[in-house]
Amino acid sequence: PGPGRFPLVAAGRAATLVVSARDFPGVRRAAGDLQADIERVTGVRPALAVDRLPDRGEAVLIGTIGASQLIDRLAGSGALDVTGVQGRWEAFLHQVVTDPLPGLRRAFVIAGADQRGTVFGVYDVSREIGVSPWYWWDDVPPRRAAELHVPPGRRIQAPKVRYRGFFINDENPALGTWAPRYFGPGKAPGHPDGFTGAFYEKVFETM
Repeated sequence: PGPGRFPLVAAGRAATLVVSARDFPGVRRAAGDLQADIERVTGVRPALAVDRLPDRGEAVLIGTIGASQLIDRLAGSGALDVTGVQGRWEAFLHQVVTDPLPGLRRAFVIAGADQRGTVFGVYDVSREIGVSPWYWWDDVPPRRAAELHVPPGRRIQAPKVRYRGFFINDENPALGTWAPRYFGPGKAPGHPDGFTGAFYEKVFETM
């Protein structure tokens, strides 16, 4: 804790995560992963709300510029400066904003220029609080903390390389025998090879 810092989790309570119903399904999915990651680190599970601000005075606002009415409202009022983010490929912004909306004392804003920008912005928070992208594949334990505080200021991040590659060793007998063991019969009926939606959820979360 400190001056200007946003209490993501403090005194056993977590700030509510808020997304827009109009935002991309992938953004709403990533917000759910952040909800789980905060609980992995602190043991406290934040509420996840859709288009509904909490009664208390602080929230995490997650959304894509041009797709989230919450983010567009902040930008339109001047509470959030999207300069340097808007229109940039997969760029995102992290910023603690004071008095962002009526009833809110402070907000930690995760805003993306496009769908993937917002998703990367969400997963970057997971990484910063101590959850490795390999938590599931390599059983990397999260870094535990009783409280989490976001420092004040404004941070923009965007990839220097527009297209990146991701290779998963899908050669037999490696993945061809492993996937059915964890995602095959009994795990996902009707998919004997194991290459199911549940399998690809894990792959894309890591990406």
